[in-house]
Amino acid sequence: MVTKNVCASAASILVISSSVHALEPSSIAVGNLALTPTVDVAVGHTDNLYNSTQNETSTWFSKVRPNFDLQGQKGSFVAGVTYALEQGSYFSSHDDDYTDHALSGYATAEFDSRKKLEILAEYLKLHDARSDSRSGNSLSPALVDKPSKYTVKALGATYTYGAHEATGQIVVSGRVEDKSYDNFRTITAAQDRMTKTLTGTFYYRISPKTRLLAEARLRDIDYDLSSVTLDSNETRLQFGAEWDATAKTSGRVKFGVLRKDYDDDSRDTLTTSSWEAGVNWAPRTYSVFDLSTSRTAEESGGAEDYIDSTRWTLGWTHGWSDRFSTRLSHTLLNEEYEGTTVDNDTNTTTLGLNYDMRRWLTLGADFSHKSFSSNIAGADYDSNEVIFRVQGSL
Repeated sequence: MVTKNVCASAASILVISSSVHALEPSSIAVGNLALTPTVDVAVGHTDNLYNSTQNETSTWFSKVRPNFDLQGQKGSFVAGVTYALEQGSYFSSHDDDYTDHALSGYATAEFDSRKKLEILAEYLKLHDARSDSRSGNSLSPALVDKPSKYTVKALGATYTYGAHEATGQIVVSGRVEDKSYDNFRTITAAQDRMTKTLTGTFYYRISPKTRLLAEARLRDIDYDLSSVTLDSNETRLQFGAEWDATAKTSGRVKFGVLRKDYDDDSRDTLTTSSWEAGVNWAPRTYSVFDLSTSRTAEESGGAEDYIDSTRWTLGWTHGWSDRFSTRLSHTLLNEEYEGTTVDNDTNTTTLGLNYDMRRWLTLGADFSHKSFSSNIAGADYDSNEVIFRVQGSL
């Protein structure tokens, strides 16, 4: 069988649930290539489709997501194409139905034990669900009669010099991403933008299982409309460490500073702390606790300068038997809209159940509760969602 690709596929954007995908898919030969098809089917119910503060809309819904990965390998060179489609249907509100597409091509070349190049190209047709809340780029049902659609075209590459086990290793990556909205142009055109990112990371091994790291990340954000004054340049410097399974823990932590300079002098320069961290603790091989957190500046999608976004997630995954596992997690997201006084908190608690009926078939269910609170009067809301799903492969 062809080795699974080491590039992250764009199709991972199309997700049905947060539970761990436990399938072990098989491939079929297509000439000298290997085709790996999978499918996820979900049926669920939400009691607040639009995240409304009152007169909530409840509905049953379905999501079907087939995924195809076609891959070939010759020596140390691996290349392939992945395509995923997600069809969502809301039984009580078909105006909110959607079809998302994700097409990606990837290639990995290992020149020797110290040098590796990875390339990823993506073409995505996605959507923003309608919402009454001030979350993301969602538009209110009072403004639009269906979800807003957008296209992302991206090209990225990562070059690694030095073996993972070596004393030193350098990883350099770059990505160019063009995002443009396809409908409701009088509202969404202001969000069209080109983003260029360059990241360099140096790792220094201080023990067999622990490495220190220093990372610099540059990002240029250029909006298409000249009337939009959010064009900026970001510089992020972070230092930290990563470690493999040492005393039952593994993880990576990075702390540093973020500076965001706007082309428009009327907008204030941002200088703030930033971090990215993820730590796993496994008191048993079948029971894992994980903590992840990040702080970053998100694009505002409105008149604000940016969104100061801080996220914390604590989770516990436990295997009760070889086939049955659960996942309990809680996420706190704080969003401060700089340039205004808006301050939002979103708490989401999720319980996921997985039953691996066969190697190629997994049954599952997710139950989640979301609570949104804001310093804007009358903006708070709660929502509950349940999803039942089937994940299958060859």
